[in-house]
Amino acid sequence: MTDMTAMTGMPGSTGTATSRARRTAAALPLALGAAALAALVPATAARAADGTMPDLSGKGLVSAYQALNYDTGVRLHDGRGAGRHVLWPGSWKVCDQRPRPGTPLRHQKIVLTVVKANERCGGHGAQRGDRP
Repeated sequence: MTDMTAMTGMPGSTGTATSRARRTAAALPLALGAAALAALVPATAARAADGTMPDLSGKGLVSAYQALNYDTGVRLHDGRGAGRHVLWPGSWKVCDQRPRPGTPLRHQKIVLTVVKANERCGGHGAQRGDRP
């Protein structure tokens, strides 16, 4: 068996610990993004402050969650039709929404059609959110 102290200068160190640390460091951004999204999207019935659906078109996804008081059951749909998943809500904007603005919210699910903030809304039902 090789003396790891001579190779690394650290008693009892192994190459496995180093590769484990690299894997952990690489997975950390993904875990943080998923945790941030989970914190914003609790699975409960939809409720906005005045009981009606606000107009969210063109807003950033974080602002949309704020308008819904973070207390909503929201389903996100990729407006580009690519099936992408939102890992960092601050990088996305709302193009379309169901139900429509002003609709009374009575425990129904909300569906927001979103694209990345630097993309144009368009196609696949995602036209409304591009505001001048």
